[in-house]
Amino acid sequence: MIAPVGRGEPAADPTTWVETPEGLDYLGPEFLTWLWWRAECAPGFRHPDGTEVFVHFDEHLEFRGERAAARRTVLRSGMPGASMEARAALRSGKALVAARLLLARGEEEVRFTLKAAELDVSGLRLPAPEGETREERLLASLEAQERFQQDLDLCLRTFLEVRLTSGWAEEAARIRAWSRSPSADEQLVPGGAPGDPDPE
Repeated sequence: MIAPVGRGEPAADPTTWVETPEGLDYLGPEFLTWLWWRAECAPGFRHPDGTEVFVHFDEHLEFRGERAAARRTVLRSGMPGASMEARAALRSGKALVAARLLLARGEEEVRFTLKAAELDVSGLRLPAPEGETREERLLASLEAQERFQQDLDLCLRTFLEVRLTSGWAEEAARIRAWSRSPSADEQLVPGGAPGDPDPE
């Protein structure tokens, strides 16, 4: 959720922050949560040249409580972003600290894990390079990696453009409303939202 991690402390308004010696450690989890919301509500991003990129959440989500020693919740397989357990973790105040993502540009799909703490990318899976020679395949791989970096930068830049302006309060309010609404799985189960999922 739009909530602190580590030793940061929230202000009275959960969409604002009191800066701590840890600096901007909260920004990564906020970005991941915002990206999750966008993936469900408005997954498309557009480059200045008109190229469209779409973001999807894949088979891994990791949540942590506010304190370093707090319990964590890890969801794997299927579509955890649409699960009751993921939305329950968010509602309980846990921060999204890692996720497996998919970026789609036309027919090209790239999968990777993004860790919120330092926006660290791991497990990058680029499309199989095409080319008749080793040099052509190497060039294709390098070009695909460059497109991936451009696409991820586009997502982050779009986030910062709203996060660093007065429009963030309204954006955060929309995210809170989304977090309280039923997930795709919850819509299939009568009785409302579940409790906090079991931690690891």
